Amino acid sequence: MRIGFIGAGRVGYTMGKYLKEHGVSISGYYSRHAEHAKDAASFTDTSYYLDAYKLIDSSDAIILTVSDSAIREVFSEINSYAGLAGKIVCHTSGSVSSSVFADTEYQVYGYSIHPIYAISDRYTSYKDFSNAYLTIEGDATYLDELTNVFSDAGLRISQMSGNEKKKYHAACVMASNLVCGMYSSAINTLMECGFKKETSETMLQELFKANAVGIVEKGLVNQLTGPIDRNDISTVAAHLKCLEGDNKKLYVEASKQVLRIAEEKNPECDYTEMDILLKAEG
Repeated sequence: MRIGFIGAGRVGYTMGKYLKEHGVSISGYYSRHAEHAKDAASFTDTSYYLDAYKLIDSSDAIILTVSDSAIREVFSEINSYAGLAGKIVCHTSGSVSSSVFADTEYQVYGYSIHPIYAISDRYTSYKDFSNAYLTIEGDATYLDELTNVFSDAGLRISQMSGNEKKKYHAACVMASNLVCGMYSSAINTLMECGFKKETSETMLQELFKANAVGIVEKGLVNQLTGPIDRNDISTVAAHLKCLEGDNKKLYVEASKQVLRIAEEKNPECDYTEMDILLKAEG
């Protein structure tokens, strides 16, 4: 299977470079900004195209590595091209399903292939891309074949239902972007204690990193510590008494989730009073 990319951003660079280095045939890149396509092609040792239709002709599968909001627009620009008939067309959005490719003049086979991975740099993120976990959904015709392309390249990949894309993406956001909100709340709370912002950030860095690594290496249940794990009702009550506004709401809702983990970890422990305390706060 020969794969071409429309869009030359971080995802396109990373996925193309990784796949090329792991034996997948990559035709090259097209971008509205020709200099981006040329650079991506040079980086991946493939070809760049000034005409999207020529890239389509040179490829069995096309992956649109563009922003979520641009997927429909970019596809509308190519879906009337007769050369697209019978081709595989994919995008890499976490929240948009393959149904975005349903409205076309010719028969195409649509898929969404989403890497659960923070691609921060177009030139270096491919080096650790083997740590990514990918999900795929779409037309049954080539679903297994596409899945095998990525798994044969050393990537973990699971098939899913397109109907669950929104909820799936929400889960990814909870584990990544929304963690930033919790971390920000912790910094702001330390600043309310009189610490400077830089000091507050420094104080929490190792605690945060060690916990994140522990979750990955040992799992949530084994990593859990703290007052809820210990069923320390007086400490949690004291926290709730001193916190206000959004910080308090965040603490309560996160604590409810932590309580479920604590109950799994310590089935012999009676967390009834802790549960009542948290429910009373919202």
